[in-house]
Amino acid sequence: MNVVVELAGFLTALHWALPLALFALPLALLPLFAARRGGEPTSAQAPQLLHPDLHGLLQQPRPIRRPRLAPWLRVLALAAFVVALAQPLRLGAWIASAPEGRDIVVLLDTSLTMSLRDLQWNGKPVSRLAVAQRVFARFAAKRTGDRFALIAFGSHAASLLPPTFDVRMAGQMAGLLSVGQLGNDTALGDAIALALRQVRPQRGLHPILILYSDGGVSNTGSISPADAVALARHQGVKIYAVEVGPSADTGTPYTVPAYAGQQPDMRLIAQATGGRFYFATSPGAQEAAVRDIGALNPRLHPPPTRRAIQPLYVWPLLVGAALWLLAAFADGRLWRWRLRP
Repeated sequence: MNVVVELAGFLTALHWALPLALFALPLALLPLFAARRGGEPTSAQAPQLLHPDLHGLLQQPRPIRRPRLAPWLRVLALAAFVVALAQPLRLGAWIASAPEGRDIVVLLDTSLTMSLRDLQWNGKPVSRLAVAQRVFARFAAKRTGDRFALIAFGSHAASLLPPTFDVRMAGQMAGLLSVGQLGNDTALGDAIALALRQVRPQRGLHPILILYSDGGVSNTGSISPADAVALARHQGVKIYAVEVGPSADTGTPYTVPAYAGQQPDMRLIAQATGGRFYFATSPGAQEAAVRDIGALNPRLHPPPTRRAIQPLYVWPLLVGAALWLLAAFADGRLWRWRLRP
């Protein structure tokens, strides 16, 4: 009973890549017709000498010569070849589709205060920028499917890496940054505006910005932080701010001579755009912050559309070859070929 159930399950899971090839199965009967024609006498038209006493025997119907075993073996072999041509296959489990990611732009502060070595990594003092670089590299390595871009900013903002799916390259490029590379001031507004030019809206996957800084006020640049935040809100881009300085921003606007009006600090930037603010005084806190950002912005996992396929054509192909060789043995052709001088 179990064998019958397993056979029924196997036939249910059986599919054909070229089912139209099964219409060629009647051609497998050709060896039978060839064997019948080959059994008829070939000297029917040759002159014959008939004895009068054999006249009665000649009037009797000619006995039909039945085909031998070899033609039937060839029929089965050709049928197996046709089945192999139809390419039987068995469908397996569904294959998970690749996750669909979003655009993530990381803004790394390279101003002079990011050189302070007030953090530790594996028991050794390291700079604030070094911790941010390593935490980001770990975060990017786990987000296959997202497009990462890198913006570095100091006195100027520069695009270090355009949007790419190469998460390993994103981590390596972040490690190339050094403090003071773009000046000692902070052009936060320019950095946000430049990051907004790197993203593209996607259906159901809104781009995000992750801002790493030590909380220094923006004191230079051609675009004020207030204008850049207003542009981010207009585009629907959330900004997640991770502060690595000695004290957290209080959410109090500040003013500087470079811009007219009050400017938002990191906490207000995150709140105004719908993001979150994180104050991370240790590498563990920074990693917890990026994990939370990743959980709040998951990748889409579309339903699977493909299934694993196990081709089975090799088995009827082998059976057909074995039957054809067996038919040759039964017909004696292989023996005659071996004995031929």
